[in-house]
Amino acid sequence: MSGRTTKVRLGVVFLLLLTISPYALTQKAELHPTSSEPPDPAATAPSHVVQGYTLSPQQYARAVAYHRNNYWLYLLSTLYTLFLLWAMVRWRLAPWLRDWAETLSRRPWVQFLICGPLLLLASTVLLLPTDVLSQWNMRRYGVSIQRWASWFGDWTAGEAATLATGTIGIGFLYLVIRRSPRRWWFFLWAVALPLLVVIAFIQPVAIDPWFNTIEPLDRSNPELVNSIEMLLGRAGLEIPPKHIYLLRVNDKSTQVDASSEGFGPTKSIFVWDTQIASEPGPAILHTLGHEIGHFKIPLDWIVFAISVPLSLALIYLIDRVFTAALERWGQEWHIRGSGDWASLPLLALIVALVAILLTPVLNTVSRYREHEADRYGLELTHGIVPNAGEVAANAFQKDEEINLADPDPPALVEWWLFDHPTANDRIVFLRSYDPWSNNQKPRYVQ
Repeated sequence: MSGRTTKVRLGVVFLLLLTISPYALTQKAELHPTSSEPPDPAATAPSHVVQGYTLSPQQYARAVAYHRNNYWLYLLSTLYTLFLLWAMVRWRLAPWLRDWAETLSRRPWVQFLICGPLLLLASTVLLLPTDVLSQWNMRRYGVSIQRWASWFGDWTAGEAATLATGTIGIGFLYLVIRRSPRRWWFFLWAVALPLLVVIAFIQPVAIDPWFNTIEPLDRSNPELVNSIEMLLGRAGLEIPPKHIYLLRVNDKSTQVDASSEGFGPTKSIFVWDTQIASEPGPAILHTLGHEIGHFKIPLDWIVFAISVPLSLALIYLIDRVFTAALERWGQEWHIRGSGDWASLPLLALIVALVAILLTPVLNTVSRYREHEADRYGLELTHGIVPNAGEVAANAFQKDEEINLADPDPPALVEWWLFDHPTANDRIVFLRSYDPWSNNQKPRYVQ
């Protein structure tokens, strides 16, 4: 689990509905250094206990304290968000705004432009304390080195983007609901699916540059780009150098990371400058192989095919709960129907509860994907990096120390919150996976 606490925001109701649709399961996940699952017994045969993630007593205590704070912050922010949404429903904040907007204009679109942004802004301001607490915890333990003025500037820019996109998304959502109260869930799904694909396609080239400091990696690290192209050639994958980026974060964070995004002609790899500093020379090749693996492993497309009908069923379920709640309590809450702007907090509350319940399911899928990407990285670098597993394990040991990875997460927390497997499991796997010595065929790279 990353250092950020998870929140469900009223301002992105529409985007939440998109998030739980199928493409969310096939997005290329970031390479957090708390990753990998236990070694596959069929592919490993160690004759001794394999050393995993080790820390000094002082490092252990510091990492555990940092993450225990994170877990409590997650619980606090989740309960607080649910309470805010319930309070908006119970105390009829949205109906009051709707009635006020109706006194100002008879035009529905004007009423929405009054109600929608004000509800989003209210949720943003009310959730600010949880954002501040999360940043405070990261600063306290040195995970973030960003000054408060800079952080608040980034926060404001992010919330402004959320306000703009959320207003558009919610406006479209209620347009669909009003046009087809009984089948809005189907039409929303039919539009959301291709829209998600388009967003994922353009994100690395059209969206990420607006929110991150990035540049082509070959400007500062041409030799690293040569190494990446060598790995790409072995993998049979084409990514032009202009889509291999350096992400500059060392003025804000000490964490190390890398990610892969896009598909087709927009496939891109992002390497943080802190990652390059932490893993010099051959040590970084497994990290790069891991990211290449996200493009090559067929699991993502299998999950996508399965999740397309499942996401439709999920949005239908949300509609059924939404409709039942309105029939039972709509009059008491002063909500006129599903197409009423005042129903927004209720719909957001239902989506939030569904998203929370889906968290362990999505994270279980994510952990398996990351484990397989680790396997691919080892297979891709085998024969290129001498003793590739040990080199990768040592690099990740260093990365985990920098990132304050939790050395001993509670089992329930790991199952519920970890989108990557634990640091110890990853390092053990890197040191154990060796099908070549056991006369077995590698799974992905022959």
